[in-house]
Amino acid sequence: MKEEMMKGMPDFDQEVAAAEQDDEMAFEEMAPTGNFSAKSLNNLVKAANRLLPLFDQTPNYPQFTNNEQRLPTDFVRVLAMFEGAIQDAIDKDMLDEEMGFEISEITNDPMLNMVAGKISSVAGSKDFRRYLKEMPDEMGEEMKSDNDEMMEEEESEEPNTRNVDALFLERL
Repeated sequence: MKEEMMKGMPDFDQEVAAAEQDDEMAFEEMAPTGNFSAKSLNNLVKAANRLLPLFDQTPNYPQFTNNEQRLPTDFVRVLAMFEGAIQDAIDKDMLDEEMGFEISEITNDPMLNMVAGKISSVAGSKDFRRYLKEMPDEMGEEMKSDNDEMMEEEESEEPNTRNVDALFLERL
């Protein structure tokens, strides 16, 4: 049986590698292009490093030493994470709409500096911190209510068995 699992691994590894490559290409296509100075890029890096700990990430994105024409995909990933969370907090009225940004709007140094300012403001926002802390609780409550519904349905059919999916949801 172990050999059967091992036979499937190369295919799985290939699928993972293909998915990672697709993911990398998507972020590369998303990467802003323009004439970006190292100074403005580093303003954005400083702001990002202030916000990263709120996402349980180490604030160690490296400084840029050269001007760039395109943002690196690993930095675009960080910005995309921020963009999504900030927009979600705005949608839930926990941040002012002015704090939102779109990666696609970053085309020059003034835009880099504007986004850096927004990210810095968000990093210091008590409302955003509260939003991030409440986010897992909201997901947990949704999953708990879904789990409760599944358990009720199951109990009506067979009271002594439990749904495997419900067990997995409890673990999450």
